[in-house]
Amino acid sequence: MQKLFFSVLAFLLPFCLYAGSITVPSWLTVQGPDPELPAFSCTENMEGGTFGYEELFSFNPLDITGHFPYYNKVFLSNEDDEIRWATRHANDSGFVDAGMPGTGTASVAWLATYIKVSRWMKADLEISSRQMLEVYLDGTRLGTKNTSQKPDSDPAKWTKEVELSKGKHLLVVRTMIAKDDESRWQLSATINAPDYAGKEDLGFELNPKQGKTLSHLLDGVKAGTAVISPDGNMYIVNFSRTLPPSDRSENWAEVKRVSDGRMIHSFRHSSVSSLSWTPRVNVVSYRTSREGKATIWTHNLESGEVKPVLADIEDLGSFRWTPDRKYIVYSIREEGPEEEGSTKRIIGPRDRIPGFRNRNFLYRLNVETGVKERLTHGFLTTSLHDISPCSKYILFSQSRPDYLERPYMKQDVFIMEMDTREVDTILHDKRWGVSGTYSPNGREILFTGGPSAFGGLGENIPEGMIANNYDTQAYIHNIETGSTDPFTREFAPSISQALWNRADNHIYLVAGHEDYVRLYRYNTGNRRFTEIETGKDVISQISMARDERIAIYSGSGMSSPQRISLLNLSNGRSREIENPDSHNFRNVVFGESLEWNFRNREGVEIPGRVYLPPDFDESAKYPVIVYYYGGTNPVSRSFGGRYPFNMYAASGYVVYVLQPSGATGFGQEFSAMHVNNWGKTVADEIIDGTKKFLEAHPFTDPDRVGCMGASYGGFMTMLLTTQTDIFATAISHAGISSISSYWGEGYWGYGYSAEASAGSFPWNNRELYVDQSPLFSADRINTPLLLVTGDQDTNVPPGESIQLYVALKLLGRPVELIKIEGEDHHILTYNKRIEWSNTKMAWFDKWLKDQPEWWENLYPGRNL
Repeated sequence: MQKLFFSVLAFLLPFCLYAGSITVPSWLTVQGPDPELPAFSCTENMEGGTFGYEELFSFNPLDITGHFPYYNKVFLSNEDDEIRWATRHANDSGFVDAGMPGTGTASVAWLATYIKVSRWMKADLEISSRQMLEVYLDGTRLGTKNTSQKPDSDPAKWTKEVELSKGKHLLVVRTMIAKDDESRWQLSATINAPDYAGKEDLGFELNPKQGKTLSHLLDGVKAGTAVISPDGNMYIVNFSRTLPPSDRSENWAEVKRVSDGRMIHSFRHSSVSSLSWTPRVNVVSYRTSREGKATIWTHNLESGEVKPVLADIEDLGSFRWTPDRKYIVYSIREEGPEEEGSTKRIIGPRDRIPGFRNRNFLYRLNVETGVKERLTHGFLTTSLHDISPCSKYILFSQSRPDYLERPYMKQDVFIMEMDTREVDTILHDKRWGVSGTYSPNGREILFTGGPSAFGGLGENIPEGMIANNYDTQAYIHNIETGSTDPFTREFAPSISQALWNRADNHIYLVAGHEDYVRLYRYNTGNRRFTEIETGKDVISQISMARDERIAIYSGSGMSSPQRISLLNLSNGRSREIENPDSHNFRNVVFGESLEWNFRNREGVEIPGRVYLPPDFDESAKYPVIVYYYGGTNPVSRSFGGRYPFNMYAASGYVVYVLQPSGATGFGQEFSAMHVNNWGKTVADEIIDGTKKFLEAHPFTDPDRVGCMGASYGGFMTMLLTTQTDIFATAISHAGISSISSYWGEGYWGYGYSAEASAGSFPWNNRELYVDQSPLFSADRINTPLLLVTGDQDTNVPPGESIQLYVALKLLGRPVELIKIEGEDHHILTYNKRIEWSNTKMAWFDKWLKDQPEWWENLYPGRNL
């Protein structure tokens, strides 16, 4: 490869600002690899054509997707040489030299710059050159100029309209000059800005640093769950990545060694699922499916032996190995009875849900003999909870509707001796269900459930309050005596995962503490809780070795994507082992995050946090987005989610997130404030908190404040607009406009209301169901309101948004309704999520920045 020498600039150019037509003043450039004409290029092919420079240029030898150039970064390297990006400046006419022609048939150069825009815009990109060129914007090929002009002719122009969202966009040009071309090898690039863009809205930089974008959040390799082997020497880690521009994604798993991270085996490009460790060391099991039938396999990682253990099973559900490795306990789904003809009688509210009539029953496979046995039967699904350490017993439950008593379900929990089928009922007719696992000695069961489980044994609330059963507690149940210890009753965090570790006999809890999700150890000897430092704001999942005091966990933070770490349970030390998204975020700059709390009218502290733009200027005035949920869960500090706050901050907004009363993780008294409140307290807290926040922060603009929320938070958005005009605009995703219609129509409406509206019904609490429903106060709404819903939402039906939309249209109020086709409560499809996110951002830009062009481009006016 030819060694190249370019003049270089050891510092980054400042941000260049212009108005109207803006020419790129400087470029990052690199030359090579130089192409050669193929053998027999002058020989005619079957169509009579020869192979010339145009054909030579049409073949791009490099894929630079994911390559973000900057000064002195290596572009290509081999054993003898490195080619690095250098800097070239345009002359007074705006042209830059692409390079110096080499000695080969032709020479190729690459030029790159970053277009920086501070608002959405459509602009015309114009590139002038006498040579052939190919243009890429953010990795997407825009087009090609495949002709060359004579030295004495004017450079030809290639033009393309481009859509630029706020942030940075990488512009790359590949150009080629033929050996016999005597023209000067140069080009010029100009962007013709639209009339609505000011001089401060567009410019160029030569470094890739930028704020967080939706692409960062959706694209790249993401780490999922991780499971450690029984002996603690290996782990299974799951990965995923999107495959843009399609809606498809790729999911795979890898087995790695704990000591050095070396990959032992990859299941990439394999259609396997349910990958897990068997009780046997260094052996994994997984499932494959074909033509509606599933097979369970084992894979010995030492010998490489792969063999089926349960083959061609129809309607196979979950499966689990017994600790002695002799059996697999699995479930089979049986289709429920269907009505004949075109009518269907609904047998209770849950019968509306597709698949409700199907049932699952348990079976056992003798791995050595291949003999299968059926363990359960009946008219109710039997759900496996756990298998005893001695492998003789299973813990399972049955649940059934009971529409006359909240929470409208009853649960029985059983222990079965599998050899004899003898069943003991340990919990009967319990209104609040629990989930359990055996203790290491098999004499106790670790249950998790709401405070009202076990007859209210876990409740820790003042007299007169009703417990919030989404505030999950943990219990130790003695099988022999039947006694139950509600050991977390005085423990404020809400449990999301509980593990009784065999290696040290301690219980480990992943639990939400305020807006954190942390790891705690409960010492079963001295009954004390200890927080374990993990280095993560939000722990999403943990797995513990059976035989060693070692664990593996995944987690994220406010400004750090999900990562996977190992934890030594003996000394509390952890080390990060998987961070596949680091490459995707290497050029992302995050703004500062602050804590900001206030006290509500009752003197209760309401916590909150603030996200500032990466280029924050305290002397400036920023538009503000206020976010909340307001329901029973806090808004955690996780990195991604449906509303990535760093992304909104990177778009020039100050984002204020508050945690109103009623959320779990602050103690049961705080979470119980959610019950039968439905926004009465929360709305006041959001309004008062917003006012105090604006007053306390001079860099916020009180005339440009928007609010948004989803689900219960969407309901809060609707309710807020009936009670205040402090917001310049609002967005409600999947909001509830009429509590009574949501209660009756949503699949989970009456079930959720069993907790949120305990004992209250449309016929006995008109104040709650009518007076607190936004629909019945629609005439008070003057705030421009965007209503968004998936048209297949079964949780909060689309009608909740539609009926408020109709009301506001009839009232002549500013309102828009956007339905996302084919989506449920969460917008998950890749391209639809991009459209959904852009819709919200364009709406805020319209009302909080006086920039309606993006919205009008997405949703042009129709004469209907």
